Amino acid sequence: MSTIQPTNGTVENADTRPTVLHYLYNLGGGGAEAMLMNLIESLDRTQFRMVVVAVHAAPWPDHVRRLIEAGAVLHELGSVSLAKLRHVLRAERPEIVQTWMQQADFVGGWMARLAGIRRIIWSIHSLEIFCDQQCGPFKNALYRATFALSSRVIPVRIVSCSAAAIDVHAATGYPRHKMQRIPNGIDADRFVPDCEIARNTRQRLNLPVDAPVIGYVGRFHEAKDFPTLLRAAKIMQAREPRTHFLLCGGLESELSPEERRLLGQLPAPDQVRFESFRDDIWTIHPALDVFTLSSRTEAAPLSILEAMACGVPCVVTDVGDCASLLGGMGRVVPARSPDSLAKAWEDTLNFTPEERVETGRRSRARVLDQFTIARSAGQYARLYDGLLSM
Repeated sequence: MSTIQPTNGTVENADTRPTVLHYLYNLGGGGAEAMLMNLIESLDRTQFRMVVVAVHAAPWPDHVRRLIEAGAVLHELGSVSLAKLRHVLRAERPEIVQTWMQQADFVGGWMARLAGIRRIIWSIHSLEIFCDQQCGPFKNALYRATFALSSRVIPVRIVSCSAAAIDVHAATGYPRHKMQRIPNGIDADRFVPDCEIARNTRQRLNLPVDAPVIGYVGRFHEAKDFPTLLRAAKIMQAREPRTHFLLCGGLESELSPEERRLLGQLPAPDQVRFESFRDDIWTIHPALDVFTLSSRTEAAPLSILEAMACGVPCVVTDVGDCASLLGGMGRVVPARSPDSLAKAWEDTLNFTPEERVETGRRSRARVLDQFTIARSAGQYARLYDGLLSM
């Protein structure tokens, strides 16, 4: 186990601030983790002392740096160790514990309760309650029942980034009266429309300046339904041979055997670029003509908001809160429908210059109005203040 203390930006008499301890498995790799980074950077560090406990942190050095620069304390456990987590909880004595994602909710929540902590917040960032295809239906059902029962005992609040996820979890047994929605927020000063960034990114990735580029940014995970995306890509390249695809968040070697087979069936598989996850992810979106999600399940993806803030038209599947995030500023198609996805891409690429500019302007305005990290951080601060007054 390792601990990193902030080296700058600390506040005098910091021990007088209430401590909010965040527990999660991985410090990076997905939207929930990115949201935690954004939140800690945006909260008033004179108001709360932030402690992050991650099972794994070292693979994401940029996130480590950002946390320390934001004045947070970071503990990396190195393994899922109840003894190490108990030690940190006893040493830090937090007033509030917030856990992120379902397994962390269960493990971190119970450990906090056993340590005598009552102000516990669970965080929901997925549509379903635990679904692992490797576990089988019986074990998944057992996990869901265990999490639902624990949700009635452990947390005093359950925060979801998604209205759809609240409905799904409540129907499965989570207590609705404990649940509230705090939408995800992004740094709209970082994600901006920028022609120079777009040119530089295309040059770096060897993407033609005048070719249509359809892009995805996020984890390479079976929930993202890459088979549907690749089947739609085959249709799209048959209609518009110049179309390039940029998949950012993983490498071609991470594709499943089925996905590699589908990639090989494209008319121009060499026009599909793979880019591993980047710390400067905001340089990717401006280079896209269309941002897309082919997911079979989502809660409320940050990547949609990031693309909208960059003024990039979006084509997404009708899952979770995806359609409500767009607010009519993009195309929404049924999940698992390659034909519908390809048709929506084609229609979007055929926007007139005026339609593209207006869609981008309205998309960014929607993010600035409803989905900034400052707005989200304000809601979390009010939640923490309310719990501290209990």
